[in-house]
Amino acid sequence: MHDDFYAAIDLGSNSFHMLLVQQVAGSPRIISKVKRKVRLASGLDHDSNLSLEAMERGWQCLELFAERLAHIPKENIRVVSTATLRLAKNSEIFCEKGQQILGQRIDVISGEQEAALIYHGMAVSSNSADKRLIIDIGGASTELILGQGLSPIVLNSLNMGCVTWIERYFSGGLLTQANFEVAIEQAAQVLASVKQDYLNHQWQLTLGASGSVQAVQEVLIAQGETEQVTLAKLEALMVQVIACGSVDKLALVGLQPERAPVFASGVAILIMLFRNLSIETMVASGGALREGLIAQLLSGSDALTEHDVTARTCQHLQQRFQVDTLHAQNVAELAVNIATPFGFDTIELAMLSCAAQLHEVGLSVEFLQGQRHGAYLLANLVMPGFTTEQKKLVVALVGNYKNPLNSGLLEQQACCNAERVHDLISCLRLAVIISGRYQGQRAEQIVISKQVNGLVVNVKKSLAATAPLLLAELTTEVELNPRVFLA
Repeated sequence: MHDDFYAAIDLGSNSFHMLLVQQVAGSPRIISKVKRKVRLASGLDHDSNLSLEAMERGWQCLELFAERLAHIPKENIRVVSTATLRLAKNSEIFCEKGQQILGQRIDVISGEQEAALIYHGMAVSSNSADKRLIIDIGGASTELILGQGLSPIVLNSLNMGCVTWIERYFSGGLLTQANFEVAIEQAAQVLASVKQDYLNHQWQLTLGASGSVQAVQEVLIAQGETEQVTLAKLEALMVQVIACGSVDKLALVGLQPERAPVFASGVAILIMLFRNLSIETMVASGGALREGLIAQLLSGSDALTEHDVTARTCQHLQQRFQVDTLHAQNVAELAVNIATPFGFDTIELAMLSCAAQLHEVGLSVEFLQGQRHGAYLLANLVMPGFTTEQKKLVVALVGNYKNPLNSGLLEQQACCNAERVHDLISCLRLAVIISGRYQGQRAEQIVISKQVNGLVVNVKKSLAATAPLLLAELTTEVELNPRVFLA
């Protein structure tokens, strides 16, 4: 194994990318970049189901990627998917086989999480301290991030992309003025709800982080223009594109054939953004989602910290549902302490901590079935920073922190296998019981060990003699939970 090698894989809606780096003297050195056009978004039907043909294209690409991952430690690899697999109702089918091919978990990240990673990747790739707007036009979504230094200020992921827009508004591949006008207007409607959030700020620099922006810049340079993208240049490109008549006849100096099918839609979205956000100039820039993932891996920041979007989400939900934060923190620390020796990975421990922080949100509705109410609330709330599967895992944990186990919630999550999620739940349930209300010190007199069939709890005689209620609750837990035993 090469412990100093790291890999970031981005399963985008238009292309799949893999970035391999080696850490040398504390800094990443790029070893390899691999990009394959998959056009996953083109496989979405009107019911948001992904076609088998599109899945096959994706799986074939992952088989190529898998060859490069064989000698890299699993903890040094991160695989994420974006808008198309967020939208696809049958994304589990693709992810399940994809995970088998790669031998690695695929995280379907939220739009906000994608935007945050893109900004981080751009920030660590440049030295600018200016306030900047970053634009990333993907196949099925467009991320707009306004920030300064390493800190994003406004970030949004909009449901429009170069693949979805070409299919929706350039029917039959016709490149007409009317089609451009409709595509631009529809894009403006998508932006409308968040437009003012950006106009409330002033920024000094606009950067493009996507293939669409790179393609525009390459065409401009090939035609003798400077690399700076302006509205006038974009509108001139639109005239050239319309003159070609159709996508299959689109041929501009400097335009790579692989970008031609989605070039017009990318130009339309950019024209809309320049007009609506009063952008004067933009340049393409290196560093985006994959670079953000690598930076995260190198810094070891997968775990929840007070600075993470996930931590802010937990804090917000605790405030909203009036959670006893001190008790929740005590339970979280004890749950993680119980689980840490048992081989759970960083993400699993982070989700356990989050679930412990939020396990009592349902008490704001009613006590007896608080775990059911909590699971329902979290399942139906937007939770920025969490991937789809991470959210389902948190819901499964919260929905099972007390009372008989709800097997339905366990089956809905695919973040970890049945045995691991059951043991995570056991760690949470035991932490809740042992902590009581501010009685976490009792944990020092309890030893919990892991066996093949579950967790074994050994209560010291001195504690058992003075805490009959605790012993009764642990006995009840053994009756309710087939993977917990009393020594």
